[in-house]
Amino acid sequence: MKKTTLPVGMHDKLFKRARVTYTIEKNISELLMEKGFHRIETPTLEHFEVFGDEINISHYNLFDKKGELLSLRPDITSQIGRVIASTQVETPIKFSYSGKVFHYNEEMRGLINEHTQAGIEIVGFPAEEAVLEALLSAKEALEIAQVPSYQFECSHAAILQTILRDLALPQEVQQELIRDIVDKNITKLKEFTKRYPSEFDGLIEQLPYLFGDSQTVLEAARALTDNAAILASLAELEELITQVSPSLKQVHLDLSQWPSMPYYTGLMFKVFGDKVPDAFVSGGRYDKLFERFGARELTAVGWAIDLDAVYQAVHDHLEEGGT
Repeated sequence: MKKTTLPVGMHDKLFKRARVTYTIEKNISELLMEKGFHRIETPTLEHFEVFGDEINISHYNLFDKKGELLSLRPDITSQIGRVIASTQVETPIKFSYSGKVFHYNEEMRGLINEHTQAGIEIVGFPAEEAVLEALLSAKEALEIAQVPSYQFECSHAAILQTILRDLALPQEVQQELIRDIVDKNITKLKEFTKRYPSEFDGLIEQLPYLFGDSQTVLEAARALTDNAAILASLAELEELITQVSPSLKQVHLDLSQWPSMPYYTGLMFKVFGDKVPDAFVSGGRYDKLFERFGARELTAVGWAIDLDAVYQAVHDHLEEGGT
């Protein structure tokens, strides 16, 4: 008997869901091209090294006939880095894309492992200009997808990266600290500062509380540190929020936000909605990515929108019924 079940984490999209998701992808893609983003399509399969220097067990890996290890792409931004480094594409340039990405989740969590994304990459432009355009274009994409309500939440990769670099912890301890920060585990963070005292004790212990209204968070964070790199990151966040406030209204901060991609180096942002448990948009600045492929450092900012999550956010507002 032939199997009729799907692999764990895979799902069929039927009828209404397939139609609506396709329409959202098409509308966002057309919007971005109209705004001057060059359309790019990258292969679903790549050499695994494109996505990291070591094998990642959360990636779908397979061997080709020559024994080369390949990966189903877990993200598209890394592929953009490979394109910039391996072709004659001239910068500055702006890309837009859409397509499938694959990321293996624990089976018992019930999460899907195949997602449809659309997104942008702004490469080689002045940083402030690129960050502002990224945030505003993400807002336009959400609007054309008719997402009824959403909240932008920003942070800065350098804040936690500075703490971890200066502490110089063993790898296992570092991973545990990152997990406790992301989980906002107040008790374990206090235990950590007792075991590994440093100038960052007050900031580390207060990270679970440093989220919400931007000005409140900035004032509280500045009172907890005199580290120059962290203060510079906070100043960068404040300047950005001032710039985007007329368009995005209220922007929240979450200083315990860990980079969703290892190549983020500066501003990071996520967008949350009422009916979606995880962020359905994530983005940030990643100037160091291109050096992995032997190219020079370039200012780069991008975001990706999870179209399956967007469908969850909008399907209750759709007029027609269906599957």
